[in-house]
Amino acid sequence: MFKKLIAVVLTFSLLLTGSLAAVAYVDELWGVPFLAYGGSLSAAELQEIHEIFGLDDGRDFDSVYVDGSDLVYFLQRGNPNSNMFSSVLITHRDVGTGIEVSILTPDYITRVTATQYATAMITAGVTDALVEVAAPRAVTGEAALAGIYKAFAERGVELDVDRMAVAQEQLEILSSISNYHQGNDDFDSDALDHAVIEIQSELASHYQETGELATVEEIQTIIAQVLEDNDLGDILTTDQIQRLRGFASNFQLTDAISSQDFLNQLSNLGERLGIGDRLSNLNLNINIDRGTIATWWDNIVSWFRNLFN
Repeated sequence: MFKKLIAVVLTFSLLLTGSLAAVAYVDELWGVPFLAYGGSLSAAELQEIHEIFGLDDGRDFDSVYVDGSDLVYFLQRGNPNSNMFSSVLITHRDVGTGIEVSILTPDYITRVTATQYATAMITAGVTDALVEVAAPRAVTGEAALAGIYKAFAERGVELDVDRMAVAQEQLEILSSISNYHQGNDDFDSDALDHAVIEIQSELASHYQETGELATVEEIQTIIAQVLEDNDLGDILTTDQIQRLRGFASNFQLTDAISSQDFLNQLSNLGERLGIGDRLSNLNLNINIDRGTIATWWDNIVSWFRNLFN
């Protein structure tokens, strides 16, 4: 009887130890998850954020608060006195996993989609992470990027200032276009998000294949084709299309254009969204167009040479 009791106690101890080990799991490369929370949250709201992220069960995590000064420092815009309520929980993942964003309070993040966060993060140079976004009250969500950047800075990850600036421009353009067309049944915000992924993929692929930036004319052609493919060509205003062209030009001036990591992360996101084939087909179609233009130009040059010979 005593031996059976000892066996039961040992079994229970092993199970308990296993459970505690699961709770105390730490990524040996990156450590525990990192919470960047809005500095304007009340104590009750911060507790609510902990509950939303599942951090109220004793799970280990690091944290840092984000205020208006961080908004100005990391995004190079905004008001240092801004109230910050949106919060993010970042869990690093294995290389090649890609970026995945989940908005846990969609009714309270009113202007930014999960895909828009993901594409902006990839533009800024963030790789391989699960990012969860939440707020205890209705906010635009645009300032959450500052929290993401501060969390990575706290972990010693230096992100390029120019890429962060273009990422913020990207987020603002997409959110403003989506907000402008809110209520328009012909407009699909997902299609807009996908279009920007395709534009960036084409520009980066072109540079890495040719060693040259796309010309103004090529940028216009790429954007026109992508918008048409996503049924947005006749919906976006002239000013909105011009803003996309400006963003594309600015994007080309960052080192993301030459980064294979950038293309890999973008491709991973495209696969996750179900548009992986669209990305490869887009590259094929535009490369064919470029080949046609090159042949046309070679013919003209040959004609002039023959004329003067």
